[in-house]
Amino acid sequence: MTFLTIVFAILFFSVIIFVHEFGHFISARIFGVTVHEFAIGMGPKLWSRDGKSGTKYSVRAIPIGGFCQMEGEDGDSEEEGSFSKKSSFARFVILASGAFMNIVLGFIISLLVISFSAKGGLPTTTVLKVVPDAPASSYIEEGDIITEINGHSVNIQQEISVALSFSENDTFDITVKRDGKKKSFENIPLYDYEAQGNTYKIIGIQNAIKPPTLFGVLRESFFQTVYMGKIVFLSLDMLLSGEAKLSDLSGPVGVIDQMENAVTSSGGGLLGLLNLLFLAGFISVNIGIMNLLPFPALDGGRIFFILIELIIRRRVPPEKEGIVHFIGLILLLGLMIFATWNDILRIIG
Repeated sequence: MTFLTIVFAILFFSVIIFVHEFGHFISARIFGVTVHEFAIGMGPKLWSRDGKSGTKYSVRAIPIGGFCQMEGEDGDSEEEGSFSKKSSFARFVILASGAFMNIVLGFIISLLVISFSAKGGLPTTTVLKVVPDAPASSYIEEGDIITEINGHSVNIQQEISVALSFSENDTFDITVKRDGKKKSFENIPLYDYEAQGNTYKIIGIQNAIKPPTLFGVLRESFFQTVYMGKIVFLSLDMLLSGEAKLSDLSGPVGVIDQMENAVTSSGGGLLGLLNLLFLAGFISVNIGIMNLLPFPALDGGRIFFILIELIIRRRVPPEKEGIVHFIGLILLLGLMIFATWNDILRIIG
């Protein structure tokens, strides 16, 4: 790992944390919740300043983590501006806004990357050419617009590979738009494509490229963000189904190593920077979605208790909820240590 990659990773994780906590902060202020401290980093304070609203802004020594300390966040409080006294809707929005901001950051990064890389045109889901030897040539025609593969909607070229990952028995189902009408075909054999001594299972088509426009770039950026989210859910599904193992999990060390690979695999320069930024955008979306999972200590776990409250029409006692979140925090820290150890073993192995 180079020093510059490590510095970039630390700076970017700081940005992710800032954006996440700022989401909580700004929504808390909108709903009139008192914010005692807005901090970036953990540990001893390096810098702090008291704001006019009574909020203390601080930067702490360890550049991983951060928090938005709200009145009544972890227990009952009778003080005016207490988080615990706000409506279920207000608490839901405040808790979800951090993850939402991470997803928005992923979209902004995608927009930046695509704006720089779209000079040569934007890839589409329109078929430009079909490999004559590919089985798909009997079904797919030039000019077809791919809208669905294996039951999964396709809006951009990258989603094709994700949809193909659900193929069984080396076949796939596809829906295309042809002459304004939808046509569906099932159980089409995948094409064996050989490159550099490896065999890949592909459809056997070449996608058309269109000139970039403002709307086209915005659309591509939006669906790139959706694509990132699909990858996260696909990874979770693989983990829960046993297709992926816990040993495949990566922690901070593994993420930094992947950042290094993103730069070196593309030869550095502008392309390396764009690959690095795209990976950073994916990480931001990943963190946003993972934070919404209904696991104790995560924002999603706290939102889950709000949903329970709406169902049983009374709040779960704060002290009992606090115990659940504390146990969840211990489990998350253990998982982080385990993933980091996996990273170290992979790198030194």
